[in-house]
Amino acid sequence: MKIILSWGMGVESTTIFLKWIENKTLRDFDLRSDLIVLTSQTGDEYGDQKPLVERHILPIMREHGIRYVQIARAGHLEEDGIVVLSDTREPHELHVDGAYKLSDELRAAGTVPQFAGEHRCSLKSKVFPAETWIEGEMGGQDYRHAFGYSAEERSRVEKSERAFAEREPWRVAFGFNADEGARVSKAEKYDTPLRRGYYPLVEWGMNRDDCLRYLKDVTGETWPRSCCGFCPFVRLNEDAIARMRRFPEQISDALMLEHVSLCLNPRGTLYRDRTLMSVVVGHDHAETLRAFRRRLDAAEYALYRVRRIYKKAGRADRAVEKLAVGSLGEMNGSFEQMTPRFDLHVEHCIRYGFIRKREEKKYPTTEEFFVVAPAVVDSKTRYGFPWFESRWRDVLGESSQADLFV
Repeated sequence: MKIILSWGMGVESTTIFLKWIENKTLRDFDLRSDLIVLTSQTGDEYGDQKPLVERHILPIMREHGIRYVQIARAGHLEEDGIVVLSDTREPHELHVDGAYKLSDELRAAGTVPQFAGEHRCSLKSKVFPAETWIEGEMGGQDYRHAFGYSAEERSRVEKSERAFAEREPWRVAFGFNADEGARVSKAEKYDTPLRRGYYPLVEWGMNRDDCLRYLKDVTGETWPRSCCGFCPFVRLNEDAIARMRRFPEQISDALMLEHVSLCLNPRGTLYRDRTLMSVVVGHDHAETLRAFRRRLDAAEYALYRVRRIYKKAGRADRAVEKLAVGSLGEMNGSFEQMTPRFDLHVEHCIRYGFIRKREEKKYPTTEEFFVVAPAVVDSKTRYGFPWFESRWRDVLGESSQADLFV
């Protein structure tokens, strides 16, 4: 039976891999003939993950002839499929650039990862490629899929296992540690009728601290969290802040994502309770700020009209219209010509020209403003402009005075 390890290159899943190598009593399968290590590359991994993995893990895979498969999304839509970046028993390179990057999608949408509900960024850039590859590769064969839930994530494990109670006994290994009970419980959302979740760290009683100590003993290095440079779910402790400082260009790109997001939504901060900019400025990351300024100076700009129809708290249909494109000075000039017609509001050092502001606790309600932003977002709305315009008129019950401007 095949064993598939979903290896995110981080602390927990790397611990599983190395313990299987170190202690054969912890596995009931052959490394060469049975194990497949699978990584979904988002394209935005922190810059220190690649050299670390290539230094410590890929040589072990080559030594044992372990099959290592790297995959990525091929495009914006699921219909675009996936790309196999590498499929080999002699891996020498970690293909962290991926194909269609998560940041490509966020940049085109003018947004940042969302906190509400499931982590959609992970579902799109990690779960979807993995599920697609496994379905095509296994073709009805029995397999176990290993998950890196830790020993403290009992509730996640129990929920996932209940989902498989009446299914075929195929198992998949994931790297959740013993402290991640909630994540194990939610794992059933990723289950299929043809596999069963497998959580080695829970069986071994290892939490994240145990994994970190183990990796330090084995590799001699402190293993970092595997994540994108703009991940909003990291804990902003001293290590995370220091890691940001080491990658000024990568963090300046994250600042640009947040800046565009904030231009199109004053509430579109990277972190739930603060901006990335406030973190960078508060810790005096001067090189990052200089890199960000260079990006702003080199950008082409556009004048945008942004409208939202709020159906309920946190739920809105958005229409973005790119009205004109040019230099920053030209777009600011166009914006200033309109200032007598709207309510000027400044936040995050960004000027918003409001035609109407949403009414709190009233639904449906609308929001409409003009703003100058880097010209990376095209005119778009989810269901098409005819649908949005009809809905807009229905909610307002009158013609939008902004129609006179465009």
